[in-house]
Amino acid sequence: MSLRLHAELGSPMGEALVAQRLAELAVGRGDAQTADAYLRRGLQRLDQSSMPLHLVGRLYGTLALNALEQGDVAGATAAIEAAARASERYGNCPTCGALLHPVAAQTFAALGDPERGEPHAQAATQVAGYWESQAWRAMAELARGALARARQEPARAHQHFLDAAAAFELAEQPYEAARALLQAGLCRADSDPPRARAMLAQAETVFHRLGAARAEARARHEIARL
Repeated sequence: MSLRLHAELGSPMGEALVAQRLAELAVGRGDAQTADAYLRRGLQRLDQSSMPLHLVGRLYGTLALNALEQGDVAGATAAIEAAARASERYGNCPTCGALLHPVAAQTFAALGDPERGEPHAQAATQVAGYWESQAWRAMAELARGALARARQEPARAHQHFLDAAAAFELAEQPYEAARALLQAGLCRADSDPPRARAMLAQAETVFHRLGAARAEARARHEIARL
């Protein structure tokens, strides 16, 4: 309803922001196609928006997250590179990159290139320091955890992911908390399989409760591998 209302009122900015939030919800549910459709709609409003710089980080960050959640690291990389080009054209809002930078750090970590992800992790940490926000702190911890794992530092990565999960819980974001907990469990898979299995099972339970089918299937797959 909100999306239709902004469209009827001729508010491209509002329409794009609502589309991004709906896309983020679809990503959490594992509905990549629906997320992609909302993101395309939001990106089509960039040129029409009065303040496109506030949309770039949100839209492209969600686009990268959608790809990353599907295991499409190349797609996530393309989204981040597109965000850099869009920032050159429209400008950049540091706080609106609160999602983009952590996802970028995770993407480059998945590519095995933590040095390329380091500036994004630093940006995520800087944004988290602007206000007292548990969610932004959690996203910065996710970025640090991903880079630590890429640097073959599983103990440090494990702690960052646990800190991220705890902060997401305080921010009342159960999907993100479970996602961080899953990553923490994977970091303990070699050193402490029973503990890792318990964390993965806990994440799986949350994903199931939220209807996040793709994430639930991944957690179940990782449990079976232990």
